[in-house]
Amino acid sequence: MFLKLRSTIICHNANELQQEQHAQEGNGNKNAAANDANVNDRVWLVHRGGFCAALRLPQTKAHLENHKVVIQLLHNSEEMTVDEDDIEKMNSPSLDLIEDICELKHLNEASLLHCLRQRYASNLIHTKAGPILIVVNPMAPLSLYSEKVVSMFRGCKTEDMPPHIYSLAQTAYRTMLETRRDQSLIFMGRSGSGKTTSFKHALYYLALAAGSYNNFLNADKVNSVNIILEAFGNTKTCLNSNATRLTQLLSLDFDQTGQIASASIQVLLPERQRAGRRLPNEHSFHIMTRLLAGACGSLQKELHLESIPSEDNHPFVSLPQKLEDRQRSAAEFMRTAQAFETLNIDPRAVRGIWSILASIYHLGLAGVTIVGSGPTARTQFANPSAARRAAALLGVSLEDLSGAAFNVNASGSSSPSKTLNDSPDLAWECLEALIIGLYSEALAAAIALINKAICTSAHTIASIILIDTPGFQNPASCGSQTGATLSDLKHNYLQERLQLLFHHNTLVAPRDRYAQELVEIDTEGMPETNPGPLVSLIDKAPQNHVVRSSQRDLREQDRRGLLWLLDEESIYPNANDDTFLERLFSHYGDREHQTLLRKCNGSKQFVLQHLQGTNPVLYMVNGWVRNSREHPAIRNAGSLLQDSSRDEISRLYIGSLTRSSGGIVFCGSFAGLEGTHSLRRVSSIRRSFTSAGVKRNSIMLQVKFTVDGIIDTLRRTGTHFVHCYLLQHNAGQQPTFSAGGSPNTSALQTSSDELVNIPLLRSQLRGSQVLEAARLHRFGFPESVPLNEFIRRFGLLAGESNKDVTVEQILSANELDPATYRIGPSQHQIFLGFAQTLPCSIRLQSDRKQNQIQLQLHLDIVAVLDPNLERMQHD
Repeated sequence: MFLKLRSTIICHNANELQQEQHAQEGNGNKNAAANDANVNDRVWLVHRGGFCAALRLPQTKAHLENHKVVIQLLHNSEEMTVDEDDIEKMNSPSLDLIEDICELKHLNEASLLHCLRQRYASNLIHTKAGPILIVVNPMAPLSLYSEKVVSMFRGCKTEDMPPHIYSLAQTAYRTMLETRRDQSLIFMGRSGSGKTTSFKHALYYLALAAGSYNNFLNADKVNSVNIILEAFGNTKTCLNSNATRLTQLLSLDFDQTGQIASASIQVLLPERQRAGRRLPNEHSFHIMTRLLAGACGSLQKELHLESIPSEDNHPFVSLPQKLEDRQRSAAEFMRTAQAFETLNIDPRAVRGIWSILASIYHLGLAGVTIVGSGPTARTQFANPSAARRAAALLGVSLEDLSGAAFNVNASGSSSPSKTLNDSPDLAWECLEALIIGLYSEALAAAIALINKAICTSAHTIASIILIDTPGFQNPASCGSQTGATLSDLKHNYLQERLQLLFHHNTLVAPRDRYAQELVEIDTEGMPETNPGPLVSLIDKAPQNHVVRSSQRDLREQDRRGLLWLLDEESIYPNANDDTFLERLFSHYGDREHQTLLRKCNGSKQFVLQHLQGTNPVLYMVNGWVRNSREHPAIRNAGSLLQDSSRDEISRLYIGSLTRSSGGIVFCGSFAGLEGTHSLRRVSSIRRSFTSAGVKRNSIMLQVKFTVDGIIDTLRRTGTHFVHCYLLQHNAGQQPTFSAGGSPNTSALQTSSDELVNIPLLRSQLRGSQVLEAARLHRFGFPESVPLNEFIRRFGLLAGESNKDVTVEQILSANELDPATYRIGPSQHQIFLGFAQTLPCSIRLQSDRKQNQIQLQLHLDIVAVLDPNLERMQHD
């Protein structure tokens, strides 16, 4: 079956690929020398814009002494002398579509980039790098995912499957069943690279391939969950037209039969500021726009949305200006409403959520004004009628609503320097904080309702966690000069921590295991970078209680990470963004940290060299210290909703819905925290996170410890990494479907014309460390088997007469190359190399032997039961 699948996929665009290969080599064939050259003389000339094919010519002694190489470019026959470091060996064209880059004879950067480009030109967007899966964003829908394709992967072994997101999900599922250990699928990459799409495909596969108890989680319900999460957690940015702005951990819990017995979702680190006041060209969460465009009939009248102006001047909600956009938003709202119905969620609870979201719109219309002056000044809503509509939707009085918004300490500190009535800006901050709280609580209720629909009390043995995060953020990559925000820093910090986990699991842990067992491997030519120093710069915990030290000779133990510095500055009334920057550079402005942190000429700007320096990000420090404190009005939203006179709203927040097992609690509208606890237990996945010392209103420390909990959860599982790559800077901005629902063919045309931005792809490859991990997997011994287990599985191959068989007898009996395995001095494990001839040959012979024994045993049993069939033993 998989031979047919492979041939179908590979031959899909075989003609186009063949034409491209002929075009690339046509000019080279005009040159006789190139035509007769051995393939070993072909090299890649690496340059800033990418790489090109060349022929290595005979070298003189002078060239060799000076480390120079004479080459001839194949596309124009030009000869040139280049540095030896600027060329890399080329593989045979027969390996252009190799499924696993570890099988390349010459595993170098240019060959890997060429392989990805050739596979993409043939609509092969998945590529293996050992156990790692690489997925490139095709920028257009491909017919690679369906229930029929799921059936082709169901039940297969890893070595029998082509690279596909389904194959990695199947590997995780099979490993979970065999080991009874929790597994995780981790999706990494830049914003717009397709992480959420791959997340959805993996979830779809697991739901269909594994099945669920009483079919409580089928394909329709999985799709409904994704629709709701996308509506409430996604928005449009300059990098991505459908950008995820929260982290979600989705746990699938399996029973002893291998079926899904329960499931749950946990939302963490939502970009709360996205629900607040919009900056120019910024968009609110999808659900706000879709609700205004799609509410109709009785719902529209109930929410008081009959007359919505066409101008996009609302302070909190973005309104679509084009008719096509409004139609698309209305259609998406209907899909969201249908998704709640598919999950059998109480319609009254859904109406309660719609009322909360509609109140946000009316509060934006209500606005803020200050009446009077001096001691008699008071803050109130500028448009009382809009405020009354919001109060009615929330089921509270106008006085209670006004008190929740404005009767707070506007500064968020214990000793405010200004009162609310002194500044309209402070008054708007209070209203914004209340709206952020309302949206966060609406999101909390939506997630809790989903969990109530998919979470059961069934006994489970192991789980598979899928984690989807906001992609790496760098606004400069799309031409924006405004600089990255504090929210972008939070998302990038999580990406750095995931990269550090990948670095440890694929590069550090294997080498430590080899060193422990004295297994030597050839690491020459394997340069390794480390994301650890930048992570330490961001989150290094203080070693002492020295606060706000600014001496130039700052000792290393006195240094604290950026998040801790922000937290300390947020507790001082007179602190501001300037004092934070001053402290940041007093800690990390020395020469030692210049490769990580750099000052900028612009005011309140600095650059962090993310992902081993491959992705420098310019940050604009604007309101960071203020946003590091949690505004009291945010918490007022929860109390306001609990006191609602509307039953459909109060029931969402009173009782056990949002605080029961499987739900989430926001703790001041911050997802993932419950009181002083972080990362609640999700079904059978145990979390070990202690939050001692975390201040309830310290947003920066909440971010740090929440990420700690995420990484700790993943570290306890068997990790499976998916690296998603962008091929063009604008790939995330390409809408997959038009307003009518038809595929966006213009995106496909663009991708086929311009193919791949090699410098962009190269920077992602270097930052992800996939090539380093692939080399270690290729030249190391990635598979280790305990000796007793090895003897049990393959002892038959040493001969039937040997009862006390040894590993050496098995290996010598099969004449296996000693270079393909190692036995450590502890004599506890045998390490098998990547060269699959060893495990495959052993397994093939062992399977044949076991089949022969099983057949003979079957015939013996039949002969005992029926002596007349004894002759079958001789056939």
